[in-house]
Amino acid sequence: MEFHDREKELKRLTKIAEFEPHTIYFIFGPINSGKTALIQEFIKRLPKNYAVFYVNLRGKFITDYKDFTRVLFRFESKGLDEILRSIVKTSVKFLSTKGIPVPENVIDLILAKKKTEDVFEFLEEYLSNVAKNKRPILILDELQVIKDIKIDGMLIYKLFNLFVRLTKELHLCHVFCLTSDSLFVEYIYNSAMLQGRAKYILVDDFDYETTKDFLKKYGFSDEEIELVWKYFGGKPVYLIDAIENKDNLKEFCEEMLKLKVSELKGLLKRLKELGDKVVIFGKEYEVKYENVVQVLKMFEKKDSVKVEILDEITKHYLIKNNILFMNPINGLVKPQSKLDLLAIRELC
Repeated sequence: MEFHDREKELKRLTKIAEFEPHTIYFIFGPINSGKTALIQEFIKRLPKNYAVFYVNLRGKFITDYKDFTRVLFRFESKGLDEILRSIVKTSVKFLSTKGIPVPENVIDLILAKKKTEDVFEFLEEYLSNVAKNKRPILILDELQVIKDIKIDGMLIYKLFNLFVRLTKELHLCHVFCLTSDSLFVEYIYNSAMLQGRAKYILVDDFDYETTKDFLKKYGFSDEEIELVWKYFGGKPVYLIDAIENKDNLKEFCEEMLKLKVSELKGLLKRLKELGDKVVIFGKEYEVKYENVVQVLKMFEKKDSVKVEILDEITKHYLIKNNILFMNPINGLVKPQSKLDLLAIRELC
């Protein structure tokens, strides 16, 4: 996805990086709003005195200690001293989704001990060595992948303890966590453990003016821009699709809406005929079709609603199915995209 006009967010990230680490930052937003594109552009613009370790957990299968360790680190044939020297010499303008570079024999020793504490102790020492010459930045993309995993207790709690130590206690390393799971953000936001230790950066869809400027670059007329905005709002991934289908734009927009309506109809049909359940804090709850319909009808004339008027079961169900997105900071819930909003209204 092409990067476009996130100067406000980039300015904030750059200002954060200039200061001593003291807080965990959560970068969150609706699906396909451009969070990963933003963080990649941020990395590219950093000067050479930073060392960035970027770990993308998207699509990773993690069930145990070994899985977690092998996702967090990537193996190299070099020795540890050689790896650390190469990090000091290397420009920051690279991205690796394969983890933090370490010698394989080091990980073999850690795996043999079978404790997450050994991983975190090693990581703290590793980053301390890097910090002698460069300022380290640790970025975990799609962090919610590990939210329910238990490895000697809940892994996410242990990881947050490490992040608090790296930022607030040692001021050693900036930590940025990316996620599109707004239920996960709500959980973190309300966690007593992280109050005063975490801050939040929303990466939302483009506003109208940004969308207009973006499409103008590709020769869209005012009429075409209005059509795209009507169907897709400022969702970056849909804007790219619109550019690729510019020659038959109206038909494409209508087809996308039909597809979204069909998807939503299918979801409701399965719920009505087969039922469904959601898990909240480890307990299963039955989802009621009538409640889901009632919540969707709230968006007939409103773009967003207050989170407190939704029942928890229906809220979890619609957010988990990527129909709704919640911002726990302002307490509002809205459809994941303008297209979702139109589909909801058509069904209503």
